[in-house]
Amino acid sequence: MSKAAPATTQEHAADEVAATLPVSPVTADSVSGGESARNVTLPEGASDEEPQTFLGWTATDRWFFGIVAAVILVSVAIHLFRLSGWGLTPIAIHRPDDRKYEFQLDINTATWVEWMQLEGIGETLARRVVDDRTANGPFQSIDDVARVNGIGPAKLRLIRPWLTFKPATSK
Repeated sequence: MSKAAPATTQEHAADEVAATLPVSPVTADSVSGGESARNVTLPEGASDEEPQTFLGWTATDRWFFGIVAAVILVSVAIHLFRLSGWGLTPIAIHRPDDRKYEFQLDINTATWVEWMQLEGIGETLARRVVDDRTANGPFQSIDDVARVNGIGPAKLRLIRPWLTFKPATSK
């Protein structure tokens, strides 16, 4: 008879570690062919069942795919809803006619700021009108405004509807 080889220190260390691991006995009720049951020990908390998969996907994979698919479906539904044009029918809004100016400007008392409110009169021309009125005295009529350099017959015709003339009163 042959003698068994003496155990090495590595084998002793492995036996000691295995002895300290918690194990729970798992038995099979029967083995195919009616043979006797065998005892199998697994670490505590371990399962001898394979994780359930469908098409190679775990439960986490299926949840992730389901959420991504739901987000895509909702996005497509929103896109199709917007393409349908629902709620985008133009609404007719009735606005009153434009009113450019509803004021009258007294040519002998208006400041340069008031003159600037008229179409075609900028700051320079408005200051020129006030300076001319100060230097040459009050205007005697609306046509007298044409004496200002920069106001010709066309511009006077354009601003005439908003000009008024009140004769200057002497004090």
